[in-house]
Amino acid sequence: MSDKLLIALSARQVSVARWQGRRFDGCLLFAYSDTGLDEFRGYLATLSRMPVYMIVDAVEEDYRVESLPHTFGIDRAQLLKRKLKQHYRNSPYCNALLQGRDTGKRRDDRYLFCALTNPGLIDAWVAAILELGMPLAGIYLLPTVSLCLVEKLKLRSTNLLVVSPESSGLRLTCLRGQKLRLSRLARIEASGIPITQYAAEISNTRLYLHAQRVMTLEERLSVLIVDRHDSLGRLEYTIGRDNPNVDCRRLGHQDIIEQVGISAAALDSTVDALYLHLLGLRAPAINLAHGNITFGHRQHQARRGIHALAALSAFGAAVWCAFTAYQIFDTTSETAQATRQTTALQAQYTIAARQFPAAPTSSENLQRAVEVSQRIGATTRSPDAMMGLVSHALADYPSITLKAFGWKYGSTEIDPETSRGLPAPHSAPVPGTGSVRRQSGFIAGEVRPFRGDYRAAIEVINRYADSLSRQPQVAEVRIIKLPLNISPSLTLSGNTSDSAENSGKAEFRLLLILKPTA
Repeated sequence: MSDKLLIALSARQVSVARWQGRRFDGCLLFAYSDTGLDEFRGYLATLSRMPVYMIVDAVEEDYRVESLPHTFGIDRAQLLKRKLKQHYRNSPYCNALLQGRDTGKRRDDRYLFCALTNPGLIDAWVAAILELGMPLAGIYLLPTVSLCLVEKLKLRSTNLLVVSPESSGLRLTCLRGQKLRLSRLARIEASGIPITQYAAEISNTRLYLHAQRVMTLEERLSVLIVDRHDSLGRLEYTIGRDNPNVDCRRLGHQDIIEQVGISAAALDSTVDALYLHLLGLRAPAINLAHGNITFGHRQHQARRGIHALAALSAFGAAVWCAFTAYQIFDTTSETAQATRQTTALQAQYTIAARQFPAAPTSSENLQRAVEVSQRIGATTRSPDAMMGLVSHALADYPSITLKAFGWKYGSTEIDPETSRGLPAPHSAPVPGTGSVRRQSGFIAGEVRPFRGDYRAAIEVINRYADSLSRQPQVAEVRIIKLPLNISPSLTLSGNTSDSAENSGKAEFRLLLILKPTA
Protein backbone atom coordinates (compact mmCIF):
# COMPACT_ATOMS: atom_id res chain seq x y z
CA MET A 1 0.00 0.00 0.00
CA SER A 2 1.44 3.43 -0.95
CA ASP A 3 2.43 6.16 1.48
CA LYS A 4 -0.14 8.79 2.38
CA LEU A 5 -0.70 11.55 4.91
CA LEU A 6 -3.61 11.20 7.32
CA ILE A 7 -5.07 14.26 9.09
CA ALA A 8 -7.73 14.41 11.82
CA LEU A 9 -9.02 17.95 12.38
CA SER A 10 -11.25 19.18 15.18
CA ALA A 11 -11.90 22.53 16.84
CA ARG A 12 -9.29 21.71 19.52
CA GLN A 13 -6.37 20.06 17.75
CA VAL A 14 -5.04 18.66 14.48
CA SER A 15 -3.48 15.18 14.44
CA VAL A 16 -1.20 14.20 11.54
CA ALA A 17 0.12 10.69 10.83
CA ARG A 18 2.24 9.38 7.96
CA TRP A 19 0.89 6.05 6.71
CA GLN A 20 3.55 3.66 5.41
CA GLY A 21 2.69 0.15 4.29
CA ARG A 22 -0.28 -0.81 6.46
CA ARG A 23 0.47 1.15 9.63
CA PHE A 24 1.81 4.34 11.19
CA ASP A 25 3.97 4.58 14.29
CA GLY A 26 2.66 7.77 15.84
CA CYS A 27 0.99 11.13 15.36
CA LEU A 28 2.11 14.75 15.43
CA LEU A 29 -0.22 17.22 17.16
CA PHE A 30 -0.79 20.81 16.09
CA ALA A 31 -2.90 23.35 17.92
CA TYR A 32 -5.99 24.60 16.13
CA SER A 33 -4.66 28.17 15.91
CA ASP A 34 -2.66 30.43 13.63
CA THR A 35 0.55 29.27 15.27
CA GLY A 36 -0.42 25.66 14.80
CA LEU A 37 -1.29 26.38 11.16
CA ASP A 38 2.17 27.87 10.54
CA GLU A 39 3.81 24.85 12.14
CA PHE A 40 1.60 22.62 9.99
CA ARG A 41 2.78 24.42 6.84
CA GLY A 42 6.38 23.98 7.90
CA TYR A 43 5.86 20.26 8.43
CA LEU A 44 4.22 19.80 5.01
CA ALA A 45 7.17 21.58 3.37
CA THR A 46 9.50 18.82 4.57
CA LEU A 47 7.42 16.07 2.94
CA SER A 48 7.46 14.73 -0.58
CA ARG A 49 4.29 14.69 -2.64
CA MET A 50 1.87 12.10 -1.30
CA PRO A 51 -1.94 11.84 -1.17
CA VAL A 52 -3.60 13.58 1.80
CA TYR A 53 -6.75 12.23 3.51
CA MET A 54 -8.55 14.40 6.07
CA ILE A 55 -11.09 13.53 8.81
CA VAL A 56 -13.22 16.31 10.29
CA ASP A 57 -14.77 15.95 13.76
CA ALA A 58 -17.06 18.92 14.40
CA VAL A 59 -20.44 19.84 15.79
CA GLU A 60 -21.27 21.72 12.58
CA GLU A 61 -22.36 18.71 10.54
CA ASP A 62 -25.64 17.54 9.09
CA TYR A 63 -27.10 14.16 8.08
CA ARG A 64 -30.34 13.58 6.18
CA VAL A 65 -31.89 10.46 4.72
CA GLU A 66 -34.23 11.16 1.82
CA SER A 67 -35.95 9.10 -0.88
CA LEU A 68 -35.80 10.34 -4.48
CA PRO A 69 -37.23 8.98 -7.75
CA HIS A 70 -35.16 6.18 -9.23
CA THR A 71 -32.88 7.63 -11.90
CA PHE A 72 -29.43 6.95 -13.28
CA GLY A 73 -26.74 8.57 -15.40
CA ILE A 74 -26.83 12.31 -16.02
CA ASP A 75 -30.38 12.59 -14.67
CA ARG A 76 -29.28 11.25 -11.29
CA ALA A 77 -26.27 13.59 -11.20
CA GLN A 78 -28.42 16.65 -11.93
CA LEU A 79 -31.06 15.60 -9.38
CA LEU A 80 -28.46 15.17 -6.62
CA LYS A 81 -26.80 18.46 -7.54
CA ARG A 82 -30.10 20.32 -7.14
CA LYS A 83 -30.82 18.60 -3.83
CA LEU A 84 -27.37 19.37 -2.42
CA LYS A 85 -27.68 23.00 -3.44
CA GLN A 86 -31.12 23.13 -1.88
CA HIS A 87 -29.98 21.66 1.46
CA TYR A 88 -26.44 23.10 1.74
CA ARG A 89 -26.32 26.32 -0.22
CA ASN A 90 -23.58 27.87 1.94
CA SER A 91 -21.16 24.93 2.15
CA PRO A 92 -19.06 23.38 -0.62
CA TYR A 93 -18.27 20.36 1.58
CA CYS A 94 -21.32 18.15 0.96
CA ASN A 95 -22.21 14.97 -0.86
CA ALA A 96 -24.81 12.19 -1.16
CA LEU A 97 -24.50 8.41 -0.89
CA LEU A 98 -26.95 5.90 -2.37
CA GLN A 99 -27.90 3.49 0.42
CA GLY A 100 -30.41 1.31 -1.43
CA ARG A 101 -34.00 1.39 -2.63
CA ASP A 102 -37.29 1.56 -0.80
CA THR A 103 -39.59 -1.44 -0.67
CA GLY A 104 -42.70 0.43 -1.83
CA LYS A 105 -44.30 0.24 -5.24
CA ARG A 106 -42.28 3.12 -6.64
CA ARG A 107 -38.97 1.61 -5.51
CA ASP A 108 -37.45 5.05 -4.91
CA ASP A 109 -33.73 5.48 -4.30
CA ARG A 110 -32.72 6.14 -0.70
CA TYR A 111 -29.86 8.62 -0.21
CA LEU A 112 -27.82 9.80 2.75
CA PHE A 113 -27.04 13.53 2.45
CA CYS A 114 -24.29 14.82 4.70
CA ALA A 115 -22.29 18.03 4.90
CA LEU A 116 -19.91 20.10 6.98
CA THR A 117 -22.06 23.17 7.55
CA ASN A 118 -19.18 25.38 8.74
CA PRO A 119 -16.63 25.40 5.90
CA GLY A 120 -14.54 28.02 7.67
CA LEU A 121 -13.48 25.36 10.14
CA ILE A 122 -11.14 23.72 7.59
CA ASP A 123 -10.69 26.29 4.79
CA ALA A 124 -7.34 27.58 6.01
CA TRP A 125 -5.93 24.08 6.53
CA VAL A 126 -7.15 22.90 3.14
CA ALA A 127 -5.61 26.00 1.51
CA ALA A 128 -2.26 25.24 3.19
CA ILE A 129 -2.30 21.72 1.77
CA LEU A 130 -3.11 22.88 -1.76
CA GLU A 131 -0.61 25.77 -1.68
CA LEU A 132 2.24 23.36 -0.99
CA GLY A 133 1.21 21.15 -3.92
CA MET A 134 0.06 18.20 -1.86
CA PRO A 135 -2.64 16.14 -3.66
CA LEU A 136 -5.73 16.20 -1.43
CA ALA A 137 -7.61 12.93 -2.02
CA GLY A 138 -10.63 13.48 0.20
CA ILE A 139 -12.35 15.10 3.16
CA TYR A 140 -14.48 12.83 5.33
CA LEU A 141 -16.67 13.22 8.39
CA LEU A 142 -15.54 11.11 11.32
CA PRO A 143 -18.81 9.08 11.61
CA THR A 144 -18.39 7.80 8.03
CA VAL A 145 -15.00 6.39 8.99
CA SER A 146 -16.52 4.51 11.94
CA LEU A 147 -18.35 2.25 9.44
CA CYS A 148 -15.01 0.54 8.80
CA LEU A 149 -14.74 -0.26 12.53
CA VAL A 150 -18.20 -1.88 12.51
CA GLU A 151 -17.25 -4.00 9.50
CA LYS A 152 -13.98 -5.15 11.05
CA LEU A 153 -15.79 -6.19 14.24
CA LYS A 154 -18.50 -7.92 12.12
CA LEU A 155 -21.38 -6.35 14.03
CA ARG A 156 -24.77 -7.21 12.50
CA SER A 157 -27.19 -5.46 14.88
CA THR A 158 -30.22 -3.78 13.32
CA ASN A 159 -29.85 -0.72 15.57
CA LEU A 160 -26.29 0.10 16.60
CA LEU A 161 -24.96 3.12 18.51
CA VAL A 162 -21.18 3.64 18.46
CA VAL A 163 -20.02 5.71 21.45
CA SER A 164 -16.45 7.02 21.56
CA PRO A 165 -14.82 9.89 23.48
CA GLU A 166 -13.02 12.23 21.08
CA SER A 167 -10.98 15.42 21.44
CA SER A 168 -14.08 17.54 20.75
CA GLY A 169 -16.41 15.60 23.06
CA LEU A 170 -18.46 12.43 23.10
CA ARG A 171 -19.24 11.14 19.59
CA LEU A 172 -22.46 9.11 19.22
CA THR A 173 -23.07 7.56 15.79
CA CYS A 174 -26.23 5.62 14.93
CA LEU A 175 -26.40 2.88 12.28
CA ARG A 176 -29.61 1.13 11.21
CA GLY A 177 -29.26 -1.98 9.10
CA GLN A 178 -25.47 -1.35 8.87
CA LYS A 179 -26.24 2.03 7.21
CA LEU A 180 -25.30 5.39 8.73
CA ARG A 181 -28.40 7.36 9.74
CA LEU A 182 -27.15 10.22 11.95
CA SER A 183 -24.46 11.26 14.39
CA ARG A 184 -24.13 13.84 17.13
CA LEU A 185 -21.25 15.28 19.10
CA ALA A 186 -21.90 16.05 22.77
CA ARG A 187 -19.63 18.82 24.02
CA ILE A 188 -18.34 17.25 27.23
CA GLU A 189 -14.83 16.73 28.49
CA ALA A 190 -13.25 13.44 27.55
CA SER A 191 -12.09 12.77 31.10
CA GLY A 192 -12.87 13.75 34.62
CA ILE A 193 -16.67 13.48 34.37
CA PRO A 194 -18.89 10.93 36.12
CA ILE A 195 -20.04 7.79 34.29
CA THR A 196 -23.64 8.88 34.81
CA GLN A 197 -23.17 11.80 32.44
CA TYR A 198 -22.08 9.43 29.65
CA ALA A 199 -25.08 7.22 30.39
CA ALA A 200 -27.37 10.25 30.30
CA GLU A 201 -26.06 11.24 26.85
CA ILE A 202 -26.70 7.73 25.56
CA SER A 203 -30.24 7.79 26.95
CA ASN A 204 -30.84 11.23 25.40
CA THR A 205 -29.57 9.95 22.06
CA ARG A 206 -32.00 7.05 22.24
CA LEU A 207 -34.87 9.48 22.79
CA TYR A 208 -33.57 11.60 19.91
CA LEU A 209 -33.59 8.55 17.60
CA HIS A 210 -37.17 7.88 18.62
CA ALA A 211 -38.12 11.50 17.91
CA GLN A 212 -36.46 11.33 14.48
CA ARG A 213 -38.39 8.11 13.75
CA VAL A 214 -35.20 6.16 13.26
CA MET A 215 -36.31 3.54 15.80
CA THR A 216 -38.90 3.08 18.52
CA LEU A 217 -38.28 2.79 22.23
CA GLU A 218 -39.50 -0.82 22.15
CA GLU A 219 -36.80 -1.90 19.70
CA ARG A 220 -33.53 -3.24 21.03
CA LEU A 221 -30.48 -1.02 20.71
CA SER A 222 -26.91 -2.32 20.67
CA VAL A 223 -24.29 0.06 22.05
CA LEU A 224 -20.58 -0.26 21.22
CA ILE A 225 -18.39 1.66 23.68
CA VAL A 226 -14.94 2.45 22.29
CA ASP A 227 -12.81 2.74 25.43
CA ARG A 228 -9.23 3.47 24.38
CA HIS A 229 -7.97 4.17 27.89
CA ASP A 230 -10.00 1.51 29.75
CA SER A 231 -11.69 4.24 31.77
CA LEU A 232 -15.34 3.41 31.03
CA GLY A 233 -15.58 -0.04 32.57
CA ARG A 234 -18.62 0.82 34.73
CA LEU A 235 -20.48 2.50 31.87
CA GLU A 236 -21.53 -0.85 30.41
CA TYR A 237 -23.17 -1.85 33.72
CA THR A 238 -24.84 1.54 34.21
CA ILE A 239 -26.45 1.56 30.77
CA GLY A 240 -27.68 -2.01 31.08
CA ARG A 241 -29.22 -1.24 34.48
CA ASP A 242 -31.09 1.88 33.39
CA ASN A 243 -32.14 0.68 29.91
CA PRO A 244 -33.46 -2.89 29.74
CA ASN A 245 -33.75 -2.83 25.91
CA VAL A 246 -30.09 -1.89 25.43
CA ASP A 247 -27.23 -4.37 24.85
CA CYS A 248 -23.78 -3.01 25.60
CA ARG A 249 -20.35 -4.08 24.43
CA ARG A 250 -17.12 -2.38 25.46
CA LEU A 251 -14.07 -2.36 23.22
CA GLY A 252 -11.08 -1.85 25.49
CA HIS A 253 -7.49 -0.85 24.78
CA GLN A 254 -6.21 -4.37 24.20
CA ASP A 255 -9.31 -5.33 22.21
CA ILE A 256 -8.69 -2.45 19.82
CA ILE A 257 -5.06 -3.49 19.32
CA GLU A 258 -5.95 -7.13 18.65
CA GLN A 259 -9.10 -6.74 16.57
CA VAL A 260 -8.29 -3.58 14.60
CA GLY A 261 -4.58 -4.18 14.10
CA ILE A 262 -3.25 -0.83 15.29
CA SER A 263 -0.01 -0.72 17.30
CA ALA A 264 -0.08 0.27 20.95
CA ALA A 265 2.32 3.17 20.34
CA ALA A 266 0.12 4.59 17.59
CA LEU A 267 -3.08 4.16 19.62
CA ASP A 268 -1.61 5.99 22.63
CA SER A 269 -0.23 8.88 20.58
CA THR A 270 -3.57 10.72 20.23
CA VAL A 271 -7.31 10.21 20.70
CA ASP A 272 -7.73 10.40 16.90
CA ALA A 273 -5.31 7.52 16.24
CA LEU A 274 -7.99 4.82 15.90
CA TYR A 275 -9.95 6.64 13.19
CA LEU A 276 -6.76 7.66 11.40
CA HIS A 277 -5.81 3.98 11.27
CA LEU A 278 -9.24 3.05 9.89
CA LEU A 279 -8.93 5.82 7.29
CA GLY A 280 -5.53 4.47 6.26
CA LEU A 281 -7.00 1.01 5.73
CA ARG A 282 -9.87 2.23 3.55
CA ALA A 283 -11.34 5.58 2.62
CA PRO A 284 -15.13 5.95 3.11
CA ALA A 285 -17.45 5.94 0.12
CA ILE A 286 -18.77 9.47 0.74
CA ASN A 287 -16.22 12.22 0.06
CA LEU A 288 -17.02 15.86 0.86
CA ALA A 289 -14.20 17.33 -1.26
CA HIS A 290 -15.40 18.74 -4.59
CA GLY A 291 -13.66 18.40 -7.92
CA ASN A 292 -11.52 21.55 -7.70
CA ILE A 293 -9.96 20.33 -4.45
CA THR A 294 -9.26 16.79 -5.65
CA PHE A 295 -7.91 17.87 -9.06
CA GLY A 296 -4.31 17.59 -7.86
CA HIS A 297 -4.97 14.07 -6.56
CA ARG A 298 -6.42 13.00 -9.91
CA GLN A 299 -3.29 14.36 -11.59
CA HIS A 300 -1.18 12.48 -9.06
CA GLN A 301 -3.05 9.23 -9.80
CA ALA A 302 -2.71 9.76 -13.55
CA ARG A 303 1.02 10.40 -13.14
CA ARG A 304 1.41 7.24 -11.10
CA GLY A 305 -0.59 5.31 -13.68
CA ILE A 306 1.69 6.56 -16.45
CA HIS A 307 4.76 5.62 -14.42
CA ALA A 308 3.32 2.18 -13.71
CA LEU A 309 2.50 1.70 -17.39
CA ALA A 310 6.01 2.81 -18.37
CA ALA A 311 7.51 0.41 -15.83
CA LEU A 312 5.32 -2.40 -17.12
CA SER A 313 6.31 -1.58 -20.71
CA ALA A 314 9.97 -1.53 -19.73
CA PHE A 315 9.60 -4.86 -17.97
CA GLY A 316 7.83 -6.32 -21.01
CA ALA A 317 10.58 -4.98 -23.29
CA ALA A 318 13.23 -6.48 -21.03
CA VAL A 319 11.49 -9.85 -21.05
CA TRP A 320 11.14 -9.68 -24.83
CA CYS A 321 14.81 -8.75 -25.25
CA ALA A 322 15.84 -11.59 -22.96
CA PHE A 323 13.66 -14.02 -24.90
CA THR A 324 15.05 -12.76 -28.22
CA ALA A 325 18.62 -13.03 -26.92
CA TYR A 326 17.89 -16.60 -25.82
CA GLN A 327 16.47 -17.39 -29.26
CA ILE A 328 19.54 -15.89 -30.94
CA PHE A 329 21.82 -17.90 -28.68
CA ASP A 330 19.82 -21.06 -29.28
CA THR A 331 19.77 -20.50 -33.06
CA THR A 332 23.52 -19.80 -33.06
CA SER A 333 24.12 -23.01 -31.12
CA GLU A 334 21.93 -25.01 -33.50
CA THR A 335 23.70 -23.46 -36.52
CA ALA A 336 27.12 -24.31 -35.10
CA GLN A 337 25.98 -27.86 -34.36
CA ALA A 338 24.52 -28.23 -37.88
CA THR A 339 27.79 -26.94 -39.35
CA ARG A 340 29.78 -29.49 -37.37
CA GLN A 341 27.43 -32.29 -38.45
CA THR A 342 27.67 -31.18 -42.10
CA THR A 343 31.46 -31.15 -41.93
CA ALA A 344 31.50 -34.61 -40.36
CA LEU A 345 29.07 -35.97 -42.98
CA GLN A 346 31.12 -34.48 -45.82
CA ALA A 347 34.24 -36.10 -44.40
CA GLN A 348 32.43 -39.45 -44.17
CA TYR A 349 31.17 -39.06 -47.74
CA THR A 350 34.66 -38.29 -48.99
CA ILE A 351 36.02 -41.42 -47.30
CA ALA A 352 33.18 -43.53 -48.70
CA ALA A 353 33.51 -42.01 -52.20
CA ARG A 354 37.11 -43.15 -52.41
CA GLN A 355 35.86 -46.74 -52.30
CA PHE A 356 33.33 -46.27 -55.16
CA PRO A 357 34.18 -47.95 -58.55
CA ALA A 358 35.01 -45.69 -61.45
CA ALA A 359 31.93 -44.21 -63.13
CA PRO A 360 31.30 -45.26 -66.78
CA THR A 361 30.96 -41.64 -67.81
CA SER A 362 31.10 -38.16 -66.37
CA SER A 363 28.49 -36.72 -63.99
CA GLU A 364 27.50 -34.17 -66.65
CA ASN A 365 26.57 -36.95 -69.08
CA LEU A 366 24.62 -38.76 -66.41
CA GLN A 367 22.71 -35.57 -65.63
CA ARG A 368 21.91 -35.01 -69.31
CA ALA A 369 20.71 -38.60 -69.64
CA VAL A 370 18.37 -38.16 -66.70
CA GLU A 371 17.01 -34.92 -68.17
CA VAL A 372 16.41 -36.60 -71.57
CA SER A 373 14.65 -39.49 -69.83
CA GLN A 374 12.42 -37.05 -67.96
CA ARG A 375 11.54 -35.20 -71.18
CA ILE A 376 10.73 -38.50 -72.94
CA GLY A 377 8.56 -39.52 -70.01
CA ALA A 378 6.72 -36.20 -70.21
CA THR A 379 5.86 -36.78 -73.91
CA THR A 380 4.58 -40.33 -73.57
CA ARG A 381 0.90 -41.19 -73.61
CA SER A 382 -1.16 -44.28 -72.75
CA PRO A 383 -4.43 -45.49 -74.30
CA ASP A 384 -6.25 -45.10 -70.98
CA ALA A 385 -7.89 -41.79 -71.96
CA MET A 386 -9.19 -43.11 -75.28
CA MET A 387 -10.38 -46.36 -73.71
CA GLY A 388 -12.29 -44.34 -71.15
CA LEU A 389 -14.05 -42.31 -73.84
CA VAL A 390 -15.02 -45.47 -75.81
CA SER A 391 -16.28 -47.25 -72.70
CA HIS A 392 -18.25 -44.23 -71.50
CA ALA A 393 -20.02 -43.94 -74.86
CA LEU A 394 -20.72 -47.72 -75.04
CA ALA A 395 -22.63 -47.56 -71.75
CA ASP A 396 -25.53 -45.88 -73.57
CA TYR A 397 -25.59 -48.45 -76.45
CA PRO A 398 -25.89 -51.98 -75.08
CA SER A 399 -26.63 -53.39 -78.57
CA ILE A 400 -23.08 -52.59 -79.76
CA THR A 401 -20.43 -55.24 -79.09
CA LEU A 402 -16.73 -54.24 -79.27
CA LYS A 403 -14.60 -56.76 -81.19
CA ALA A 404 -11.28 -54.96 -81.70
CA PHE A 405 -9.49 -51.80 -80.54
CA GLY A 406 -6.30 -50.21 -81.82
CA TRP A 407 -4.35 -47.19 -80.57
CA LYS A 408 -1.41 -45.07 -81.72
CA TYR A 409 0.37 -41.91 -80.54
CA GLY A 410 2.29 -40.11 -83.27
CA SER A 411 2.25 -37.49 -85.98
CA THR A 412 0.25 -39.81 -88.30
CA GLU A 413 -3.01 -41.53 -87.59
CA ILE A 414 -3.42 -45.25 -87.14
CA ASP A 415 -4.20 -47.49 -90.10
CA PRO A 416 -7.15 -49.72 -89.19
CA GLU A 417 -6.16 -52.36 -91.76
CA THR A 418 -2.45 -52.75 -90.93
CA SER A 419 -3.14 -52.83 -87.21
CA ARG A 420 -5.23 -55.93 -87.95
CA GLY A 421 -2.49 -57.48 -90.07
CA LEU A 422 -4.19 -56.69 -93.36
CA PRO A 423 -2.48 -54.97 -96.29
CA ALA A 424 -3.08 -51.23 -96.45
CA PRO A 425 -1.63 -48.15 -98.12
CA HIS A 426 1.11 -46.14 -96.36
CA SER A 427 -0.33 -43.87 -93.67
CA ALA A 428 0.09 -40.16 -94.19
CA PRO A 429 0.16 -37.17 -91.81
CA VAL A 430 -3.16 -35.78 -90.71
CA PRO A 431 -3.98 -32.86 -92.98
CA GLY A 432 -3.27 -29.46 -91.44
CA THR A 433 -1.47 -30.90 -88.43
CA GLY A 434 2.13 -30.90 -89.61
CA SER A 435 4.33 -32.73 -87.11
CA VAL A 436 1.97 -32.39 -84.14
CA ARG A 437 1.69 -35.66 -82.21
CA ARG A 438 -1.75 -36.85 -81.26
CA GLN A 439 -3.62 -39.99 -80.26
CA SER A 440 -5.64 -41.97 -82.81
CA GLY A 441 -7.37 -45.30 -82.67
CA PHE A 442 -9.90 -47.56 -84.38
CA ILE A 443 -12.89 -49.40 -83.09
CA ALA A 444 -14.20 -52.58 -84.70
CA GLY A 445 -17.59 -53.87 -83.57
CA GLU A 446 -20.99 -55.11 -84.54
CA VAL A 447 -24.63 -54.57 -83.65
CA ARG A 448 -26.23 -57.50 -81.85
CA PRO A 449 -28.79 -58.90 -82.24
CA PHE A 450 -29.11 -58.22 -85.97
CA ARG A 451 -32.16 -59.44 -87.89
CA GLY A 452 -31.44 -57.91 -91.28
CA ASP A 453 -32.65 -54.39 -90.47
CA TYR A 454 -29.67 -52.46 -91.89
CA ARG A 455 -31.36 -49.09 -91.48
CA ALA A 456 -31.77 -49.53 -87.71
CA ALA A 457 -28.22 -50.87 -87.34
CA ILE A 458 -26.71 -47.97 -89.30
CA GLU A 459 -28.74 -45.51 -87.20
CA VAL A 460 -27.33 -47.01 -83.95
CA ILE A 461 -23.78 -46.84 -85.34
CA ASN A 462 -24.24 -43.20 -86.40
CA ARG A 463 -25.61 -42.23 -82.99
CA TYR A 464 -22.67 -43.93 -81.30
CA ALA A 465 -20.20 -42.08 -83.56
CA ASP A 466 -22.01 -38.79 -82.86
CA SER A 467 -21.84 -39.45 -79.10
CA LEU A 468 -18.08 -39.90 -79.36
CA SER A 469 -17.62 -36.74 -81.43
CA ARG A 470 -19.39 -34.62 -78.80
CA GLN A 471 -16.71 -35.37 -76.19
CA PRO A 472 -14.45 -32.29 -75.58
CA GLN A 473 -11.23 -34.34 -75.98
CA VAL A 474 -12.24 -35.70 -79.42
CA ALA A 475 -11.04 -33.92 -82.57
CA GLU A 476 -12.63 -36.18 -85.21
CA VAL A 477 -14.65 -39.42 -85.59
CA ARG A 478 -14.80 -41.19 -89.00
CA ILE A 479 -16.94 -44.13 -89.94
CA ILE A 480 -14.63 -46.42 -91.97
CA LYS A 481 -17.04 -49.28 -92.54
CA LEU A 482 -20.82 -49.79 -92.21
CA PRO A 483 -22.82 -53.05 -92.41
CA LEU A 484 -24.17 -51.89 -95.76
CA ASN A 485 -22.51 -49.57 -98.24
CA ILE A 486 -24.99 -46.77 -98.81
CA SER A 487 -22.76 -44.58 -100.98
CA PRO A 488 -24.80 -43.10 -103.88
CA SER A 489 -21.81 -43.52 -106.21
CA LEU A 490 -21.77 -47.30 -105.78
CA THR A 491 -22.93 -49.33 -108.90
CA LEU A 492 -25.67 -51.79 -108.04
CA SER A 493 -24.83 -55.35 -109.21
CA GLY A 494 -25.17 -59.01 -108.13
CA ASN A 495 -28.18 -60.61 -106.42
CA THR A 496 -29.59 -60.97 -102.94
CA SER A 497 -28.09 -64.40 -102.46
CA ASP A 498 -24.61 -62.79 -102.21
CA SER A 499 -25.47 -61.35 -98.79
CA ALA A 500 -26.47 -64.62 -97.25
CA GLU A 501 -23.08 -65.00 -95.59
CA ASN A 502 -23.59 -61.66 -93.80
CA SER A 503 -26.99 -62.51 -92.43
CA GLY A 504 -27.08 -62.10 -88.65
CA LYS A 505 -24.10 -59.64 -88.56
CA ALA A 506 -23.91 -55.84 -88.75
CA GLU A 507 -20.16 -55.04 -88.48
CA PHE A 508 -18.63 -51.57 -88.53
CA ARG A 509 -15.30 -49.74 -88.04
CA LEU A 510 -14.65 -46.25 -86.61
CA LEU A 511 -11.53 -44.09 -86.66
CA LEU A 512 -11.17 -41.87 -83.53
CA ILE A 513 -8.68 -38.95 -83.34
CA LEU A 514 -8.12 -36.96 -80.12
CA LYS A 515 -6.99 -33.39 -79.82
CA PRO A 516 -3.23 -32.86 -79.35
CA THR A 517 -3.65 -31.76 -75.70
CA ALA A 518 -5.65 -34.88 -74.74
